[in-house]
Amino acid sequence: MNTSAYLKRLHLDINLNNDYKTLKTLHRAQAFSIPFENFNVQLKRPIPLDKESLFQKLIVEQKGGYCYELNILFYFLLQELGFETTLLIGRPLYGYKNAIRPKTHMVLKVHIEGISYLCDLGFGGRGLIEPLELVYEKENEQFGDIFKLIPHTEGYELQCKIEDHWVPLYSFDLNAQNLIDYELANFFNRHSEDSRFTQQIICAMPTPEGRILLLDKEFKSSHGRTEITSNEQYNSILKDNFGIFQNLAEALFTSKNF
Repeated sequence: MNTSAYLKRLHLDINLNNDYKTLKTLHRAQAFSIPFENFNVQLKRPIPLDKESLFQKLIVEQKGGYCYELNILFYFLLQELGFETTLLIGRPLYGYKNAIRPKTHMVLKVHIEGISYLCDLGFGGRGLIEPLELVYEKENEQFGDIFKLIPHTEGYELQCKIEDHWVPLYSFDLNAQNLIDYELANFFNRHSEDSRFTQQIICAMPTPEGRILLLDKEFKSSHGRTEITSNEQYNSILKDNFGIFQNLAEALFTSKNF
């Protein structure tokens, strides 16, 4: 992997060490630089999960991706740097009330100097910005969002404080996975009518000033909501807010019959 190109994509010029400071810096920089999006799901394009394809898409072509793409590429980066990293899988809870969902969300555990951290760059509009220590009931503020882990029958439950209420995001355990284990989940999210990613067009990213979200034809930010009324406006929002320099609106709007 071309680490220099990866760092350039993250707008970083730092010395890379095998320590928590480096991990936190890399995690935060990727969260702020590479958006979460499901455009290839909507456009029915392949979503390969091998290192070369992910590097080409996210780093060279400067596109975004969803959890497997964002977290697997970060995993490869951490491997290059010698971090002790474990692949995990979680069960989405956010927005599903009491419905039991399949385990389809990919996350990482990174162990440094006797401490384990949850790393996750792929949970869309409510995900972590920085690593979270794997301990229960310890609140952690990240650029205005507050997260904590609580006990769950499956091990851990990640929660986010939203309007003074603790809201579950996903549960997970510490059973190690292999990269091949995400292929079925990737297939489900790409093809199932029950997948959120086949139902809506999503592009999301945190910023130091607050989160931004493009959901179908509505753009949300700390400045309010904007209803998108043209292809040109949609493409401009992608470019100016998410750093995606592609004219995707024509194909996306056609596929959704807008």
